[in-house]
Amino acid sequence: LVLLVPELTFLTGLSDLRKNSRILKEVMWEMIQSPQQHYRRLTSLLSRIRETPEAARELERWGLCLDTDIYRTQGHILPVERINLRHRTFLPAEELGWHREVTKEVPITVISMNSWLLMYPKRLQHLAKDLLVAMRSSCGAMGMQVGQPTVQELRDDRIETYVRTIQSSLGSQDKVQLLLCIIPGSRDDIYGAIKKLCCVQTPVPSQVINAQSLTGHPGKIRSVVQKVLLQINCKLGGQLWGVDIPL
Repeated sequence: LVLLVPELTFLTGLSDLRKNSRILKEVMWEMIQSPQQHYRRLTSLLSRIRETPEAARELERWGLCLDTDIYRTQGHILPVERINLRHRTFLPAEELGWHREVTKEVPITVISMNSWLLMYPKRLQHLAKDLLVAMRSSCGAMGMQVGQPTVQELRDDRIETYVRTIQSSLGSQDKVQLLLCIIPGSRDDIYGAIKKLCCVQTPVPSQVINAQSLTGHPGKIRSVVQKVLLQINCKLGGQLWGVDIPL
């Protein structure tokens, strides 16, 4: 029996947070704030402390005095780094993201997918078909070639079915560049089994896609597929982009 003293313990996570998308969104909104939002919150807190008699008396008792504003200092602004692709270079936009450019231009090094496995439960065959169509339509702009995969349709989504089929498929194929699996929902058990098999027992690059991420409007699916192709290119040894920072 382990007894924990409440005053000496700290909550380090919320186990069921990911299951509740509304709470997760609220928590992320609280955590990810702009500098202007942080400033408004802190100045609001200073005002509340100053205008609350009990708080003012407590500070006076301790001999403390809070300024009415946050201390201001001049920050050092670094120059923007130039991003290099194979055929052109560019400076990132104000939001400092360059996903759009990388998905519409050829990366520095591209590895084509000529020999790969696609695995999914039979009930998700329509998603697998949509995935293939989206991969074919998105890969050209990135300079990638996506060949026809060896398709393995599973009769169910049990862990044992995935493991046995992967072992059998990898054993019968001479050279497999990548194994791509579609799993139903956020199944950490299936994900863990696939990664253990592909990273430890039968080493091969693997990509696991949650079926929920492939549902929605075409724009969302296209964005997901573009990110997946970028990941796959890196896993196969490709290089997406570089910068000119000297050694």
